[in-house]
Amino acid sequence: MYLKKMLVKNFRLLKNFELKFKEELSLVIGKNNCGKTSALIIMDKMLNSSKIMWEDINLECQKDIYKNIISEQDSVASLEAVNLKLFIEYNENDSYRNIQKFMMDLNPDNNIIVLEFISIMPINKIIKLKDIIKEKKIENFVSFSKFISKNFSNYFETKKYSRGFDIESDQITSARSEEIDNKDIQKVIKVLGIRADRAVSNDDRNHVLSGLTSKYFSSYKAAKDESGLIFTKLEETLEEADKELYKIYNGEQSESGESIDGIFSDVIGVIKNYGGTESGIDIAIESSISEKNLLLDNTNLSYRQGEDCSLPETYNGLGYLNLIGILFEIETKIQELFEQPADINLLYIEEPEAHTHPQLQYVFIRNIKSHIATHRNKFLREKNKQLQILITSHSSHIVSECNFDDIIYLKREGNEVIAKSFNSLKDKYGGDEQQGFKFVKQYLTINRSELFFADKAICIEGDTERILMPMMMHKIDNKETSSGDTVPLLSQNISVIEAGAHSHVFVPLFDFLGIKVLIITDIDAANKNDDGKYVKSHPKDAKYTSNASIKIFFKYAGLDTSENQFRELVEKRSEDKIQDNIRIAYQVPETDGGYQASSFEDAFIALNKEFILKNKEGLYEYGALKNFNESDISSDYYIFALNKVAKKSAFASSLLYFDDENGQENEKWNVPQYIEEGLLWLRNN
Repeated sequence: MYLKKMLVKNFRLLKNFELKFKEELSLVIGKNNCGKTSALIIMDKMLNSSKIMWEDINLECQKDIYKNIISEQDSVASLEAVNLKLFIEYNENDSYRNIQKFMMDLNPDNNIIVLEFISIMPINKIIKLKDIIKEKKIENFVSFSKFISKNFSNYFETKKYSRGFDIESDQITSARSEEIDNKDIQKVIKVLGIRADRAVSNDDRNHVLSGLTSKYFSSYKAAKDESGLIFTKLEETLEEADKELYKIYNGEQSESGESIDGIFSDVIGVIKNYGGTESGIDIAIESSISEKNLLLDNTNLSYRQGEDCSLPETYNGLGYLNLIGILFEIETKIQELFEQPADINLLYIEEPEAHTHPQLQYVFIRNIKSHIATHRNKFLREKNKQLQILITSHSSHIVSECNFDDIIYLKREGNEVIAKSFNSLKDKYGGDEQQGFKFVKQYLTINRSELFFADKAICIEGDTERILMPMMMHKIDNKETSSGDTVPLLSQNISVIEAGAHSHVFVPLFDFLGIKVLIITDIDAANKNDDGKYVKSHPKDAKYTSNASIKIFFKYAGLDTSENQFRELVEKRSEDKIQDNIRIAYQVPETDGGYQASSFEDAFIALNKEFILKNKEGLYEYGALKNFNESDISSDYYIFALNKVAKKSAFASSLLYFDDENGQENEKWNVPQYIEEGLLWLRNN
């Protein structure tokens, strides 16, 4: 038995939201403010009887409620606000004891039960509210919101139902339903969580981890046999301690008969003098050490330093405090669940990366699945119950180390949030075994899991563009033509990835992520030899491009059947280079009839000839260019780039070294037009 799916309506950003859970671990990822926390809170609130508030309701729904309340129509119907549906799947190996009440039909093929939670305003409360609005002269939505926010619980209530489900149509059958009680729900599913706002701190006054030892002990004791040897030994030790403390508190007689005062002897004597023995005032201070209080007030977590030294918990970094705190809480909450388990026990962990450096994030995600698997097996073996884990994160480090099959990607689209399983990306590539899908998974793991959290991306070919891209973005941002309302490129959430000649392989991934993408690539002038194979060509003689990304991008436009691909590509307008959220950029002449380049290097040299000549000696000493004369650079840029660029990466880094943004015109270089056009499109869209 496991929680298969949840549907949410009108809870914060989750206007119409569906999330399909994994049986073991669901890793929910996405940028900030994409609904990850909301998905946890709605379950927590509905299942743990926390109160829904007016501010929890989606803004559009709030306005619809307001319109219905102020409506002058005679007919009145109850108004629904937040709605949560949980779909639970079971099989013949599961016990039907707790789910019998929720099984709405006897169809043996139907193995789904549906629990529905609705925050609703009933008709009688609507009528009452209408009268109050007139009485208080509430005349706009703002005033209505302030009033209903303060009085929400007076008008809204939460109803819980078991709904019928048609397995063939995969739809809820509203004709079959029954109101249910929370105590019955808790037997079927429980939700406990570890929130992101954990109170770890390395303030000397803060001892959060030490306090967690008490919580862990309580859950440990509840889950174990209290008659066990370890608890017997603890009880005997505490009894001996109580006896010794009694003597220290109240005093005692030595073996020689001498009276030895205790800590409280003086005050006890004073009290006796006031009351006298005849009044019966004869007190003593008893020691009553309980296990819980002993741990709560007298236990410190420390860090071992060698064999004979330890340091307080606050002497370690926040990352370690956070990791240790999470592990303590995981163990404590799992033991709480194990003590009185439901059929399904869902533990969520929100943003485990908080305060934690990348290496610790790797350690956490590498170990959590096997760690939880041990507990899952114990739940199944000893209780025949299910343990599911849900982790939310916006850490690219955690994503790069996880099993991609566990990923559920949350993405905002307009005013709504959608959830996509990474497994659905397989279909776009044609299956798990397709080379393209394998390549993308491997690339994301090794290089760029940050793509999951980017708003935009730039695909580049290699080292040259990677080295120069930040400076080119800076130059575009600083141009006088920049609009004051436009967010600079360097202030936007843009991920730059080196795709080589394989940018086309990433297109299904970009579509899955729903982000804007600029592909910067070389036009790669070519012709065909007698065998029909592409060979490099001078751009003035070329009829083809050997660039696979360009050919696939324009395949829909019939580029592969063109008699002169190269000329057709050069003549394309800017708007022809955009498909959905993707724009492609390749070399074009800087001016009408100007030089047509084949690669970044000859495009740059043609545009920045004076800069190259000004820094000739430095570029030569830097190992960027081979020695040359002015006549070499003036005669043919393609041949010059082919023969005189010593090493592309050295050429790129030297351009950064010799560039003087505040100098004369020939002391700074300009961005080639094809890149500038692409970056401007990305910046403004």
